Amino acid sequence: MGVAHIPYEIDPQACRSHYYEDLWKEVAFRLLAKEQADLSGWRHLDFGCGRGETMKRARDLGMETWGTDTDPECVRLSSAFGTAESLDTENPLGQFGEKSFDLVTCFHVLEHVPRPKETLTALARIARKRVLVAVPNLSAFHDLIRTRSRWDRPINEGHLQSWDHGHFRNLAERHCGLKILSWGFDTVLIPPFSMLVERMFGSNAALAVETGLFKKLFPFASLSVIALMEPIEGFVAPE
Repeated sequence: MGVAHIPYEIDPQACRSHYYEDLWKEVAFRLLAKEQADLSGWRHLDFGCGRGETMKRARDLGMETWGTDTDPECVRLSSAFGTAESLDTENPLGQFGEKSFDLVTCFHVLEHVPRPKETLTALARIARKRVLVAVPNLSAFHDLIRTRSRWDRPINEGHLQSWDHGHFRNLAERHCGLKILSWGFDTVLIPPFSMLVERMFGSNAALAVETGLFKKLFPFASLSVIALMEPIEGFVAPE
């Protein structure tokens, strides 16, 4: 049985889950914009470019943008916003070269790759200035608050691993040559309360409380672990 691919079209205005899929990209770019006022002229690579939304954000900020993906349809869709090409999964560093892009983004892709340490290390070496990554958060409340029967069910058929903030910091800083500069937080779902708010006041009210009050109270339980990082010069991986 094959693994289902991402949908080739989403509507963030019509679906809360689609809204959140766009939100982690927005939050990540906000982290970068706080630090870098002018991004015009930056070379950007989106690793796992999907439908091309990240490339469009980069282009709108004045960056020269490239994308890469394993899916031919994603490469086609993303080419509307910049240069897109098929990914050499065995040797991305050889495909793009050392320090070939100012910014590398990788949003909800790393959990799908069989060797995340090798992949993240390659992204650190491809980037000159910054790396932005988002992955699902293992400590998100929607994963922690479960009935006993649900703990024994697969969550996402394409996910091979997951992290919380502490374990992701360990992976990035001790093993992959990246220093975390700041965290971003997208939305916090607390299933019983989220469902109650939605039932009583509607989907927009649930969205507002999940991206407002819940996130303010429990930021590290956000849906995604979002990190702005810089490559560590002279990094040597541990034996």
